[in-house]
Amino acid sequence: MVRIRQVVPIAVFLVWAALIGAGLLAATVRGGIEPVDYQTYHRAAAALARGASPYQTPTQSLALWRSYHRLEAAIRAGQTLRTAGSDAFGRTQPGPYLYLPTLALLVWQLHLTAAPWEVLDLLCIVAFPLLWLRWARASWWWLPLVAGSWDVWATYSGGNVEALLLATTLVAARLLWPPRPLGRAAVPLAAVLVAVLVAFVVLAKPFYALFFVAFGLVRLRAAGEPRRATLRTLGAVAGLAALLLAGEVIRWGSTLRGDAVRYLAHTLDAQWFVLPVAQQTPMSAWNRTPLQAFIALGLPAAPAQLVAALVWLVALVASAWLVRGRRLSFAQAFAVAFALLYIGRPVGWTLVYLDLVVGVAAWPALPRAGRALLLVGVLALLLSHWAALVLTGLGAGLPLLTLQPADWPWETWVVLPVAWALVLWAVRSLTSPDPATIPSPDPTGGATTGSRVALTVRDRP
Repeated sequence: MVRIRQVVPIAVFLVWAALIGAGLLAATVRGGIEPVDYQTYHRAAAALARGASPYQTPTQSLALWRSYHRLEAAIRAGQTLRTAGSDAFGRTQPGPYLYLPTLALLVWQLHLTAAPWEVLDLLCIVAFPLLWLRWARASWWWLPLVAGSWDVWATYSGGNVEALLLATTLVAARLLWPPRPLGRAAVPLAAVLVAVLVAFVVLAKPFYALFFVAFGLVRLRAAGEPRRATLRTLGAVAGLAALLLAGEVIRWGSTLRGDAVRYLAHTLDAQWFVLPVAQQTPMSAWNRTPLQAFIALGLPAAPAQLVAALVWLVALVASAWLVRGRRLSFAQAFAVAFALLYIGRPVGWTLVYLDLVVGVAAWPALPRAGRALLLVGVLALLLSHWAALVLTGLGAGLPLLTLQPADWPWETWVVLPVAWALVLWAVRSLTSPDPATIPSPDPTGGATTGSRVALTVRDRP
């Protein structure tokens, strides 16, 4: 009976994912409809094949962002998506290419058409929750929340590379955490593999480096392996990843390197952040990040970027202080770094898997009433995102991904800090400082360093 209860949620999730994947694949193969984010990657790859730059000029990029704003305005004026020149995912104008050249190069050189891209994307969408729940030793009954998440299926139906990066990040983090899946004898091999995975993720979206910095710092500050061994491992991974990044930049060639340098030098100029606030919708509503929230408060883009970076740095330092000397499980360490990634990233149009990761990490620390409150909050957030999709279909603008308005980004101000604080509270509740880090009391009033205090460490998930 126990085995059946474990198999049921997995089977239902896999069947549901297969049905959604089959539907999207049929739309691509039979109807010629390609996911909108994949269209962006494919267009950049086609430009590389012609010997052209994968990037638009800042003027061209801003014109695309303005076209989305005009589309939203047309819908609010009473037009439907189709009469306004778009539909949910088929004929929507793809956005500008906002990545380093590697992603477009891989799509071109590997001949990744829409259909195999969708299959790869679906495998990653399925792999992340299965691996996460397995490694966190959590109940498989979390899977219905994933199946019912519009954030998850919006990421998939858009063909965004995010699913691949999140799954890769999870695997890389697990390989770094003891006991390592490949065993102690394979530590050098694991370091090389992690470096490859880290380099790939950072080359696709450089801000994912925030996760690895946070995860490495948590790994270093938490109790566990001797600090010297941890430093050696992290240093080896960082060094190998840096070499791989340098080698990839050399592989781009001088022309493409020049294109990338020009793009990076004017990244902010090509974003909707520099448009008047009233013209930044719907992107400003979709983008649930502190950077966007500070811009909504009236800060210009450059100062807002600096303030958002300081917020992330403060959150990172606070996290490192709060986990110092505590024996964390992998799930707790990953959840802390994952929450910090969402706080630090400049662009985030979904909160994909944030509810799953935070919920699993916090669940063991919560009393029955707290667990009920957590589930109610998660379900309310999931339903609000589906409501945004329904309102879009009814012609009430382009909320599409969230009900939060651009001028009051409540998901950014409430959901992100609550998720981060909840994870750290769970860490503090479920763990005690390592006995080796606390001196035992000395009857004379001092503290002895040769003995240890026995502290109880509660069971972790």
